[in-house]
Order: sequence, then C-alpha cells, then structure tokens
Amino acid sequence: MKPSFTGIALVIFIALLMCVTTAFSQEVKPAANPEKPLLSWGGFVKAESIYDTRQIVEAREGYLLLYPKKVSLDKNGKDINAQGSFNQYAMTARLSAKITGPDLLGAKASALIEGDFTGASNSENNSFRLRHAYLKLKWDHASIIAGQYWHPLTIPEMLPNVLSLNTGAPFHPFSRQPQIRLDVTNGKINAVLAISAQRDYMNNGPSGTSSVYLRNSTIPNLHAQVQYVAGKIFAGLGFDYKHIHPRLVTDSLFKTDAAVNCFSYTAFVMAKTSPLVIKMQWIYGQGLNDHLVMGGYAVSHTDPLTNQQEYTALNYVTGWLTLQTTGKTWQGSLFAGYSRGFGANKVITGAVYARDADIAYLYRLAPMISYIKGKLTLAAECEITAAAYGKTDAHSKVYDASLVTNTRISFSAGYFF
Repeated sequence: MKPSFTGIALVIFIALLMCVTTAFSQEVKPAANPEKPLLSWGGFVKAESIYDTRQIVEAREGYLLLYPKKVSLDKNGKDINAQGSFNQYAMTARLSAKITGPDLLGAKASALIEGDFTGASNSENNSFRLRHAYLKLKWDHASIIAGQYWHPLTIPEMLPNVLSLNTGAPFHPFSRQPQIRLDVTNGKINAVLAISAQRDYMNNGPSGTSSVYLRNSTIPNLHAQVQYVAGKIFAGLGFDYKHIHPRLVTDSLFKTDAAVNCFSYTAFVMAKTSPLVIKMQWIYGQGLNDHLVMGGYAVSHTDPLTNQQEYTALNYVTGWLTLQTTGKTWQGSLFAGYSRGFGANKVITGAVYARDADIAYLYRLAPMISYIKGKLTLAAECEITAAAYGKTDAHSKVYDASLVTNTRISFSAGYFF
C-alpha cells in the first residue's frame, strides 16, 4: 500500500507554493520593469588529459570516474583489469544563458538555460545535453524555482573544489533533476522544500536503469532541508524520501503494487577563513544510486504462488571533506571521501538492484593545485580511489574484502567567460 502521508504532503506543498506566491505578490510592490528582459552569456572551454593506472567503473569514455574495477583473473591468474588507460577530452565545454526581468508577481524574475557536450550516455559523447533549465521568482524572503536544477542533496554552496568530472562522486551526491523548489528565509535560517522527478540520473531495477520506478509510484521524490547562514558559516540538515515501484506485474502475470520506501538524511557545514575554505558533508542513504553514490534495494521475499515480491533498502553511510586555499593566483585543495555499506535490515532472498553491492567500503584522496590568471585556469590533480570488494552475507553486508586501487593523474586548461 502506498503511504497516505506522502499524498497529503504533496498537496500541502503545492498549496504552500500557491500561498507563498500570492502572499509575496501582494506584499511587494513591483519595481519599474524594463521593456525587454536582459540576456547574458557565460561558460567555459576546457581541455583535459587523464591517465588511470587501472580499469575503472566509469561513464563518458572514462571521463567520469567512480572507483576501480574488481580483480578479474584470466586463465593464467593474471588480473585483466590491472591495465592503465589514457584519454583526452574537451566535451565539458559549457554554455549558459541567463535571462533577467521583467518583474512578475512582485518578484525578481529570471531564467537560466545551461548545457555542455558530454551527452546523456556514452553513445552520445560530444552531443549537446541539458544541465540546467529553470525559471526563478525571488521575493525578499522567499524564492521558487521550477525546472531542471541541482537536486537539493547536491548543494551548490557545498560543491567540492575538484578537477574531476565526478565532482566528488560517489562520495559527494551528484544529481540534477526536474523539480519545483521553495526556499523561505527568516533571518539566518533558510527552509527548503522540493518535489522532484528523475531524468538523467535514475535508480535501477528489473528493467535496468530507468525513471519508470519513481514515475510508477505516482509520488515524487520529496525533500526538506534547513540551512543556517551566518557570516562565514553555512550549515544545515536535510531529509529525503523516495517511494520506488519496481514492477507492475509479476512473472506469473499478477498485478503488483509492491514498493520500497527509501529514507536518507544529510548534515553539512562550510566555514570560510582567510587561508582556507572547509567543507564537510555526511549522508545516511537508502536508494541513492540515482545520485552517483552507493545504494539500492533488494528482494526480501517472493510469494511462491504469485511471485509477488517484497523489497528492502540497502543502507550506506558516506562522508567527505575538502580543504581549499583562497589565493588569487595559486590555489591548492584536498578532497577526502569515505563510504561504507551496512547491508539491509531484512534477509535478502532475491535480486539486488544496486551499484556494485559487493563493495564493503570506498575511500578517496585527491590533492589538486590550480594556477589562475585572468580568465585562464591551469590545474593538475592526483585522484587516488580505492574499493574493497568481497563476499556478501544474507543481509548483503560485505565481508572478506580486499582493496583495489586506482590512481588518476589529470591536467586541465580552461578559459572561462
């Protein structure tokens, strides 16, 4: 059965959006509007070269690195995946258009369209793909965003300073989703409520990776967050809920409404000082593989007569830290991340729908140095990522794990405009 509280929460959220829009349009007097909206362009062109010491779990022809592949022995006992790789890229070249004004409903109105050339899959590399596309209404104490934007677990203020395309994944959550987002600010407190769908970043299930599992649940991804902003401190707590519906019909051709509830929590903090910017985030997650982090769910029971299935979520804890210097010409940074799986709360009796559920834990260290001169940035990064592969018990908790490690060396030249 689908939980009734989610339907009620959705109705309340939409009603709240309408109330906020009406209230602020009455409270704030519209400013004199320009006759035409203002258009500004931005973006960058970047050339990058990478070398990996090992085969990796990746996307975009190896550009997006997650972690090293497990040991795979040939007939002579040699590890097939112990092979390095080299490549060069320019596909992250980005273009964005921002439109501002005229004012609407007493709010500052704007819109953003942004894309790059990384495509939507490996088969579409160098094809233009949409990153962000949204409209925004901003009042003095509230704002509404509608369109495709960072999922609230990917907090723009908290993006780690790394060279790699993964932006810290699979430790830092990475996902852009179609959504409606409401921010309400009162002094130093900002409250965030969002409902989102899935597009380019999706969960997997019986039919592979697809948005159909969230769509068929009829309940959007729900997120609530409280942020504290005071001077050089930015911190907050967040809660995320997904209701995933893996199948419409069983193997015995019986209609099924079985679903799995996924609950996730996050805490984060950023502190700015004169020599350093420090960022940290902690996540307890279920079913977050649509954010390029570890996670998923599994079958916990199957009815022998109808093939009706029950599901249980896999539990993961992830944390990451970045230290970044604040020099104008030379900047150094260090990214450190750690993720560990704790298995499921129920015994698993069937298929596991997750990203490499035989990994006990992951860690990464990535120092980077950047040289900035006007619009030109030169950067070099060493990204060391290790994965501990092992066997899984009845709860999909991994034991007898052994580490495999990949070292990536990256060089980049970017022109920003």
